[in-house]
Amino acid sequence: MKDYCGTCTKCIDACPTQAIYEPYKLDASKCISYFTIELKENTIPDSFGGKFENWMYGCDICQQVCPINAQSKQHSELQFEPNTELLSMTNKDWEEITEESFQKLFKDSPIKRTKFAGLKRNIAFLKNHIDLIK
Repeated sequence: MKDYCGTCTKCIDACPTQAIYEPYKLDASKCISYFTIELKENTIPDSFGGKFENWMYGCDICQQVCPINAQSKQHSELQFEPNTELLSMTNKDWEEITEESFQKLFKDSPIKRTKFAGLKRNIAFLKNHIDLIK
């Protein structure tokens, strides 16, 4: 496989939890995506407080800073467009989201993977560590 990274370390430098710790090496147990999607425990370790940079589900920081990804073309797929109802939600809306709303908003969405309880845990973690989504 071709090495597109060369000496670039932008993803390593940008990772707020140091999950990417050297080229091509990821400690998934430190990754925000792991904590917000895969972790099935009721709590996220406090040692990661303040490092989530407002991510309540997944994380794309490494993808956003990657120079190779910056060369990609903008998509034109309507199904990938953000849900306007989600975009208009406030902090209070997220904090007060009900399971019924969760099921409706995320019908057929991969976000259901974290389940309602997981999303509520993530929101509470962000709020408790003063980096709540804006």
